Amino acid sequence: MEGIEEKILEAVKELERWQNRKIKVQERLEKDDADISEIDRINEQISHYEGLLHDMKKKISSTDVSRTLFRSGNQ
Repeated sequence: MEGIEEKILEAVKELERWQNRKIKVQERLEKDDADISEIDRINEQISHYEGLLHDMKKKISSTDVSRTLFRSGNQ
């Protein structure tokens, strides 16, 4: 279980990193010092990590349920 939890924390860090990068690039765009395509690439990464986190959270929830059912069946 700890493995998936560590992976979730890593994915959260990456998502936050991409979100912070987006803010910086948006500030540069306002100064006409960036390319709009950079925002598109960043949005793709943000979507990727949001989807990954969603899938991992579903996995951890189903694992918790399975583990609980297994334990209750062995008592």
